[in-house]
Amino acid sequence: MVHCHWLVVPSILKQLNDPNPEWWARLKDISKPTLIIGGGSSHVPQNKLQDVSELIRNCEFVTIENAGHFVHDDNLSAFLAVVKSFLHS
Repeated sequence: MVHCHWLVVPSILKQLNDPNPEWWARLKDISKPTLIIGGGSSHVPQNKLQDVSELIRNCEFVTIENAGHFVHDDNLSAFLAVVKSFLHS
């Protein structure tokens, strides 16, 4: 069961809808291998995740189509396959 702390939602929405430009600019400073996993039917726009992944030097972005926001719950086998592949690379 997933629990949500609804009081934090307004601040999260502000960060998603009107992010601090410095946040975007600093993504290029990330140098470690990074994996971003999105759920194809998530309320998080996949194009935004793609944009983020393109700003991180060594980033792999994967969309798991048969999943939503809680990718690891919605399609655990696909999620684990992506994570294992990333960790083995």
